[in-house]
Amino acid sequence: MNQVRLDSKVAIVTGGATGIGLGIVRALAERGAKLVVNGNYRESGIGPEAEVAQQIRDSGGEAIGVNGAVHHEGTADKIARAAIEAFGAIDILVNNAGVGVRGRGNPLPCPADAAVQEQIDVHCYGAMNMAAAVWPHMKAGGGGAIINVGSIASIGLQPMVPSHGWQAAYPLAKASLFALTRQMAGAGMPNNIKVNLVLPRAVTPLKRRNLAGSKLLEWQADRLQIEPLAHSVVWMAHPDFPLSGQFFSSAGGLVARVAIAESPGYFNPKLTPEDLRDNFDQVTGVVGADGYLSGFYELLDQDTEHQHLVKLYEEYEKTRKLT
Repeated sequence: MNQVRLDSKVAIVTGGATGIGLGIVRALAERGAKLVVNGNYRESGIGPEAEVAQQIRDSGGEAIGVNGAVHHEGTADKIARAAIEAFGAIDILVNNAGVGVRGRGNPLPCPADAAVQEQIDVHCYGAMNMAAAVWPHMKAGGGGAIINVGSIASIGLQPMVPSHGWQAAYPLAKASLFALTRQMAGAGMPNNIKVNLVLPRAVTPLKRRNLAGSKLLEWQADRLQIEPLAHSVVWMAHPDFPLSGQFFSSAGGLVARVAIAESPGYFNPKLTPEDLRDNFDQVTGVVGADGYLSGFYELLDQDTEHQHLVKLYEEYEKTRKLT
């Protein structure tokens, strides 16, 4: 069989000692990758990542464990240095490390307090720190893959516990990964560093504790296993994966591309509030019989202004190549 293999590839998985991260670690190891497993911060310097790494070695794989919080100063460099010392390269980074919502979280409206900052520190700054640490090694190795692990909560999700309200901190921090993924993908293009975002849904140990005894947990446990999600990450980590700067949801074996879309819209250079009110259905978009927003490509075919703009861009690109 023409398997998707990662033999000789070196992968770092942050938050890789439990839950989704652990599933990704195991899936990457099964396909031949050498693993650097980062675990939850412990003052002792040793956490569950050591046991996970040992399990991989016992199964015939190669792995080391590195403890530390990715948003703490020096941790990202420590993890990258350990990878180079152990395996001589870094080909894959999975930015999975995260922190859950504590207590009732931060229901809106709320001020930007220490709890909000913690979420941003871990999910956004932690991912940035890790990318900066591995970037020179990926560049030197001819490329690499970075997969940021986001959350479907970042695009708006009804709270499972209504009394906890609409949350601010966690969705805000995870939503930052959309912009980070796009910008990093652009920066990585000259060096074949592909960066994508996965929005996972799976039953983790934390979710099992939070939803213990509920019908909701029973339903999700039957459908949202970690293994299919982890297998989607394996393909995204492969050198042949064709895309960069994209977003994908992955849940229970269903993988779908997530797009930020714009309707055809309504245009009037002399726009008034009344004019906008009377034509607002064009702004929101018209849903066709197929259930999708319709008219976009037809509009482009008729839009001479758009065609003119395309020609200007083409002329600009030719000028750049000449200089």
